[in-house]
Amino acid sequence: MISTENNHWATVINIILQSYFTDLTTTCVLRHKDYDNAWLPTEDSNVYLLINPWNLNDSFSDDIYNFTHQDLTFNRNGIYYDNWTRKYVAAIKQTHCEGFVAFQDDIPKFAETYRKASVYSIWRSIKAKFLFAYTKEGQRKNYFQDLLFKNAANILAIETEYKNSSRFNIKTNKFVGSIFENPQELQQITTFDALTKRFEPNVDLFSKNKLQNLHGREIIVGAFDYRPFMVVDFQRSPEYYDHAADNPKHRAHVDGTEMHIVHTFCEIYNCSVHVDTSEKEEWGMVFPNYTANGLMGMIIDGKTHMGMGAMYLWDLAYKSIDQTIFLGRSGVTCLVPAPTRITSWSLPISPFQLTLWLGVFLCLFWETVALFLTRYFENQVVEQRENSTIWSSLQFGYVTTLKLFVSQGSDYVVTSHTVRTILFACYMIDIIVTSIYAGGLSAILTLPALEEVADSVERLYRHNLTWTATSYDWIVSITDKEQEETDPIYRRLLDNYRVNSMDDMRRKAKTENMGFVLERMAFGHFGNGDFITPEALARLKLMVDDIYYQFTVAMVPRMWAHLPKFNNLILAWHSSGLSQYWEWKISADYMNVNEQNQVQASMYTQQDTGPVKLDMKNFAGLILPWFIGIILSILAFIGEWIYYWWDKKMGTKVIKLRD
Repeated sequence: MISTENNHWATVINIILQSYFTDLTTTCVLRHKDYDNAWLPTEDSNVYLLINPWNLNDSFSDDIYNFTHQDLTFNRNGIYYDNWTRKYVAAIKQTHCEGFVAFQDDIPKFAETYRKASVYSIWRSIKAKFLFAYTKEGQRKNYFQDLLFKNAANILAIETEYKNSSRFNIKTNKFVGSIFENPQELQQITTFDALTKRFEPNVDLFSKNKLQNLHGREIIVGAFDYRPFMVVDFQRSPEYYDHAADNPKHRAHVDGTEMHIVHTFCEIYNCSVHVDTSEKEEWGMVFPNYTANGLMGMIIDGKTHMGMGAMYLWDLAYKSIDQTIFLGRSGVTCLVPAPTRITSWSLPISPFQLTLWLGVFLCLFWETVALFLTRYFENQVVEQRENSTIWSSLQFGYVTTLKLFVSQGSDYVVTSHTVRTILFACYMIDIIVTSIYAGGLSAILTLPALEEVADSVERLYRHNLTWTATSYDWIVSITDKEQEETDPIYRRLLDNYRVNSMDDMRRKAKTENMGFVLERMAFGHFGNGDFITPEALARLKLMVDDIYYQFTVAMVPRMWAHLPKFNNLILAWHSSGLSQYWEWKISADYMNVNEQNQVQASMYTQQDTGPVKLDMKNFAGLILPWFIGIILSILAFIGEWIYYWWDKKMGTKVIKLRD
């Protein structure tokens, strides 16, 4: 135990804490028996949470925090931890610890515990600082081998030869340089003399310059070819080191609208871009027990430092790993079957609306009545024909009206000026009506009506159309129990979603009546279009809106030291307009521009197509009425023939009877 009569530890620790930890919310101090009398927080210092490790097991029942609820939540998700982790999870979550202090032999145990607790706790800080104190005489092993010391930048160690020494070596982890060259190695930055209370030399102990020049430190990005967000090409240059075991060359070219931000970051801060293309299962899924597969699994397992490629802001992923601010906007939409020409028996009546047809029939009725009355007047008064009947006059009226309506001549002889006047008036009316009808029919034939297509979310729901993509990741963002219960549209969309491989999508896009998922980027380009072929584009069209949209981010490990600077670069990237420029540039360099333009143009109906020759497709709607008309005319002919034969037979019998 340190002697209280000659205790200089309190001096150095309090100076460091008051100089560098006062901007932190809370500082968690892991007490140590040998140092318990050496240092206690001053009254005017920051908020401290003291954790007593030697009676840790007995402290949970006396704690004001409800650990039972925390344990049930984690155990339900298959997570079991020791009491150290149990305590630090609650400390970080409830008191928002950003500063951490540990002594001597507790340092390795703390480092291992903190790595777990910082993941299990939903709350996190990007400015956490660590202070460790130890003496060489009490050091039995290397305390600084944990991954925490390789990946965290704000680490400070107070080292001295003996417990009652007055001179202290202030060290920090190297951090910069290759991650394969011991970045956890401690390097001395200054010495503190407790008698004079001075640092020699007087430097910034938590210097930001450490992150300003990384001296080639590697950033390993998990990637798969997903253009234009992420481009992986094994033929292009420049090439970067690939950690994938299935790549014998261990070289790959990586670029993309999102990946280019990483290239720019490393140009500014002098780091090296590495890539790992070993994961072929796209983004992966995060599970409640803080494990994952795919790219996110590689981040959690520590194989990569970043995963990107149109990765969305997923709530469950945020619990396990960190996310940058938004890299871009991605709208999930579909290519759906294009509309086809409506082939309907109603084509002959399409030029007029119902009310206009009623007007036409009413006009024809009055024409028939007028011709009937004037014809009857002509036969009875003007000509005084004895053999004329009402039936013959009525027959003249409706037959003449129908012939005039279809521009046919009449065989009837008309002598009365009254009938001629009525005929002239009817002819003028009918020629106007038929001309309007002919013009409307011409317009319908040359601009045919198309069937409704499922090119919006509402119509996708109404048509009950199946839509497909390559994984269930596409519907994670809309898989919400409350939304499913209250929104019948998204409930049906989720029911109609199917998973197919890219090869199956490419085959089905040529023939199947279903929607195929595309990603609509912020500035008019499209991703996930590997299934598109010329045959598919000829029969598909783009939806006019998005099923949903999300902001894309990069996934990084918890406590990633570069996150603040990377976020600042992203904000500058967007504000300067580089996001738009690089979307156009990457799409032009790595994708089929004509195909992109065709997809965009397919959203709009082509109105101005110029003169088009008519073919049988234009008259397909007339086939059914024509067929029905032919059948009726044949039946009428048979009926007339039977009537003529019967009438002739009956006439012959009458003559024989008279004879």
